[in-house]
Formats: sequence, C-alpha cells, structure tokens
Amino acid sequence: GDKYAWFRDEEFARETLAGVNPLSIQLVRELPLVSKLDEKIYGPADSLITKEVIEEQINGVMTAEEAVAKKKLFMLDYHDLYLPFVNKVRQLEGTTLYGSRALFFLAGDGTLRPIAIELTRPKSASKPQWREVFTPASGHKASITGSWQWQLAKAHVVCLDTGYHQLVSHWLRTHCCVEPYIIAANRQLSQMHPIYRLLAPSFRFTMEINAQARKLLINADGIIESTFSPGKYSMEISSAAYAEQWQFDKEALPEDLIRRGMAVRGEDGKLELAIEDYPYANDGLLVWDAIKQWASDYVAHY
Repeated sequence: GDKYAWFRDEEFARETLAGVNPLSIQLVRELPLVSKLDEKIYGPADSLITKEVIEEQINGVMTAEEAVAKKKLFMLDYHDLYLPFVNKVRQLEGTTLYGSRALFFLAGDGTLRPIAIELTRPKSASKPQWREVFTPASGHKASITGSWQWQLAKAHVVCLDTGYHQLVSHWLRTHCCVEPYIIAANRQLSQMHPIYRLLAPSFRFTMEINAQARKLLINADGIIESTFSPGKYSMEISSAAYAEQWQFDKEALPEDLIRRGMAVRGEDGKLELAIEDYPYANDGLLVWDAIKQWASDYVAHY
C-alpha cells in the first residue's frame, strides 16, 4: 500500500531475511568486528562500529557483550570481499564502490532493526584510507543531512547486496559450481546408472543456460558489466568469492545456516533458528528435508 516502503529501516532489515538475497545475513559471534585483510595494504583491521556505538543505538537496554551472548546482533558483511576492488572500480567512469558492514539488532518482537553502517575506502597512491560509520538519525541528534547520509549509506549496502546476490549467490553458487558435477557424471557414469538417472533431471539444460550467460550476461561489456557497479571487475569478484568462501561441505542448506550462525543443531538433530521468522530458512528446510528423504529412499532402494 506504500510505494515508498523500501525507504523505511524496517523494510531494509526485513529484506536481509526475506528479500532477493537472504543468504548473506550472519550472526555476530564476537566483538570487535575485525577484518582479515592485510592491515599494511588496507588499513586498520578493527571496525569503527565500536561497543559504544552499539550501546548508544540500542538505548542501553543491554551491553554490547550481552547482545552478542544473547544472539541479538547480526551483520551483512561485505567489507573483505569488496574492499580489494574499491580503488580499481573507482577509476571507472560513472561508478563507485565501498567495503561495507551493516549491523542489525534483533528486537523483542523478533524483527531486525538496522543500527549502524560502516563504509570504507582503502588508501591509494594519492589518498589515505577513508571510512565512516552512519547511524539512524533520531531524537535530538537528528538532522536533515544525517538523515540523508543514512539513506545513502543504506543504498550503498543494498547495491552491494544486489551485486553479491547476482555474482555469488546466483551465478556462482547455483550455476557455475554445478558444472564440474555435470561434466564428471557424463564422463564417468553410464546413462543407465541409478545415480545418473537421479541427477539427470537436475542437470538438464544447465550447461546450455550457462553457455547463454557467458555469451550475453557475464561476457566482457555484457549486461552484467554494463549495469553492475563493479563494471569489468564483476566476474573477478565472483572468482574471489569462490576462492575465499565456497566450500562443498558447507553449501548444503543446514550447514550454510550453521556456518552463518543462523541456526544450531539441537540434541535431536533438528535445527534451531537464531531468528524465528526467517522465511528463507523456514521454507527452505521444508523443501530440503523433502528432497533429502526422497533422494535417500531412491538411493537406498538400489
């Protein structure tokens, strides 16, 4: 009913759980937030989103340490993946890029609330490192300038999140990484093999779709490079994510949720979600369990 709903902090937070890319939100397990990048090249490792910033934004209802212990802090962390590309991308005409961290607090009603965004540019040959933390403008500290800076900071995070969705969550994790298994199955298994027959419907058309993507979407000067902010470095970012993040035994939905701290496995083997209303996990696990049961029954039969 409100075409400007996307402008609201509540919607910005909701989309991390139920938007286009619900695969990146993760639990904050410890403070301070620290980068794994080389400090000599990229600057200080510790984030400017300090305990003091966190406690001010949650109105002192608990300490930052308590918020971590009670699993109340969550983050979209695009700092380490994007930061090595910032200076190169910023040399391209008509675009810009930052490394980013967006921090969220899990409120008592079970919804997330954004409390801080950090944007960073690494040092270059001519400029020192730049970074700043933006927070929601409210109360006596509110200003028009601060309010618009907060909106712009959110826009940068959404832009990075959208790029990550297409380059990593979509292209890399669903299209690209399946290819080796398709090739191996066709080379090594008879078409009469039960496992080949099980996998064939899932493999159907994937190579053709990927070939079309290489021709029209991810090719040099193609749709992705022409419309995404990283420009000609888009596929290099996807490659970096594959080297740094992708791991076969962590890609299954339950293991992915556990890796990101969004779930823990209970004594009965079932997953307990860190956020109860997480549609991607709620619905996804139903589908996962159904496929697992069906595939297990099929393999057991043979």
